Amino acid sequence: MITFRCSLRIRSASGGMTLVEVMISMMVMLVAVGGTLGTISGHLMLGDSARETALAYQEAQRVVETMKAENFGEVFARYNDPTGDDPDASSAGAHFEVPGLTPWKTDADGRVGRILFPVDTGAPGVLREDIEFNGRSLDLDADGSSDAQDHSDDYAVLPVRIRVEWKGRSGNRFVELQTLLTSP
Repeated sequence: MITFRCSLRIRSASGGMTLVEVMISMMVMLVAVGGTLGTISGHLMLGDSARETALAYQEAQRVVETMKAENFGEVFARYNDPTGDDPDASSAGAHFEVPGLTPWKTDADGRVGRILFPVDTGAPGVLREDIEFNGRSLDLDADGSSDAQDHSDDYAVLPVRIRVEWKGRSGNRFVELQTLLTSP
């Protein structure tokens, strides 16, 4: 009969650590350091993402406040896409920059912000009631009905969507702010 006897000595005679103890200690330390670095990296990425999102919302809100300060009857003409109906040379247009944010690679004009109105895509200077916008049916001239006419000169309410699209650390991102401007 063959008998095997195996014993594992945990401590050396001199009171020091064995090679196995040193290796186990190193593995525990590596796991702990790796987890800590992963957590720190995640927090840094979340911090950047939160900063970018805050910048986007802040600029979108600033655009809305600027629009509210304008002559209500000129808001659509000042902030829509075509420039031919602008009341003057200081009109802002439908696109804006947000310092600190990088546009998507597919962005044609290189600016991250866009102002959207309920317009026909084939005629961006025509404000329409018969287009569902922000999930709602529209009555821009407040006459109790919706029609397919151009209301760019007689709107009493003006739905607006501010969209900011940027390339962040975690990929392409966007935020939207929707509001309804009304005549004073």
